[in-house]
Amino acid sequence: MHYRELCARHWLPLHFQPWWLDAVSGGPEHWGVCLSADRGGQPTAALPWVRARRWGMPVLRLPPFTSYAGPWYFYPENPDFKEISRLAFEKKTAAELIAQLPGRVFFRQNFRPEITNWLPFYWAGYRQTTRYTYRLDPAATREQDWENTLRTDLKKARARLDIYSDPDSPDRLFELYQSSLSHQNLPPSRRRAAFDRLMSVLRSRDQCRVLLARDRKTEQLVAGLWLAFDQREAALLLTGADSAGRRHAATPALMAAAIDFCREKQLILDFEGSMNEGQERLFRAFAGRLTPYFAVSKWL
Repeated sequence: MHYRELCARHWLPLHFQPWWLDAVSGGPEHWGVCLSADRGGQPTAALPWVRARRWGMPVLRLPPFTSYAGPWYFYPENPDFKEISRLAFEKKTAAELIAQLPGRVFFRQNFRPEITNWLPFYWAGYRQTTRYTYRLDPAATREQDWENTLRTDLKKARARLDIYSDPDSPDRLFELYQSSLSHQNLPPSRRRAAFDRLMSVLRSRDQCRVLLARDRKTEQLVAGLWLAFDQREAALLLTGADSAGRRHAATPALMAAAIDFCREKQLILDFEGSMNEGQERLFRAFAGRLTPYFAVSKWL
């Protein structure tokens, strides 16, 4: 079965979708997928990959704005499918996927949090680092559950800022993102082309939300947030704020608005990281669930 047909028949996460991979990689010639199937030809697992060049050599890595990849399993719809059967299924199908990976000198992907068994990759010589994200079910979380200091900051922000949705301000959103990188002493992002491609396809599919914060006094845009979503989950792709936005707690206010949007759509929100201590404190304040995931890599 062709991968695009597979994605049309089965639910796969956002980052696994062919149109997503086209956008973030620069085109179908830059990515591929390993597939396994049972004897009847029914799919059992998929492993998308994106190829780039580093040090003049081919590497398989996560593309821009893409937090997860790794294997995705299609388990048999069998009420007698027990835990021991699941582990055997994962061992067999993961080995088939690994054998299909194209030539490269380095491999690194973050597996989705649902993938809790990386043993087949360990047996194939891969290594793993545990990383963390925060995931939030807005339907099960109330503002009263949020940290007290966060609620105080939000009260101040709402008195100074207007929060609204505007998908037609990508330039200012990216500028605010660059401002945040500079504030963290990080180099400017070189991802503008991927940003534009992904923004375009998400807008055409009505699968993104761009939230902006405007200073009520100066009428200047001071912070922005970009959310992508499907029928089950939403992913926080980026946030950005200038000095005024940071001063007025604009980013927490935007995140609160994103949570309201996810509550309305009945979506799980994945904050997608971060291992950065300052960002983790903000994500934790919203009473999300700390969730581990595996970063799997291998030098050949």
